[in-house]
Amino acid sequence: MIRDQLIYGLSRLAALARQKDWQTGEGAGLTPTQGDALRLLADRPEGLRLKDLAAQLSVRSSTASDAVSALASKHLVERRPDPDHGRAIRVSLSLEGRALLGQLPDGFEDIVSLLSDGNAESLHSIVMRTIAQLQRSGRIAPQRMCLTCRYFVSDTSTTESGEHYCRLIKAPLRQSDLRLNCPEHEEASSSA
Repeated sequence: MIRDQLIYGLSRLAALARQKDWQTGEGAGLTPTQGDALRLLADRPEGLRLKDLAAQLSVRSSTASDAVSALASKHLVERRPDPDHGRAIRVSLSLEGRALLGQLPDGFEDIVSLLSDGNAESLHSIVMRTIAQLQRSGRIAPQRMCLTCRYFVSDTSTTESGEHYCRLIKAPLRQSDLRLNCPEHEEASSSA
């Protein structure tokens, strides 16, 4: 029963956030998918391959291609040949896209703003662990999160401090410091 209620509640929150994305994007002529694409590209100056953008958006390649075409026609993204792959294209945010993005709040902002700091920290931890499980099972595209980064040392491997550790910044990390989307992320090798 509790799981059914949780499913219902999460679907209501997701619907509310998506509705907010529609309303916010409408003034700029954007669909929620186009807004999501801009947000994903915001902290990726190197851009993303179209197939990777589709995976991150959890949409088909054709849907991502349509979104990118619409964004390119509005001069919000730039398409360039991928230097690592001759036939692939890399999509990045244009200056106009970056300026517009600063005016587009995320649909979940209002929802998250209602949480106390403690509840936000608890929910952050739950979301991070859930995404990690979905990623390990191949049901979500790889995320740039601490838990999958080569620089991350879990608190389970450092009994002395009881805190996580980042070898890149050479500092301990509290649970609330862990990132779901880190620009410095480097995927840990599968043999590690």
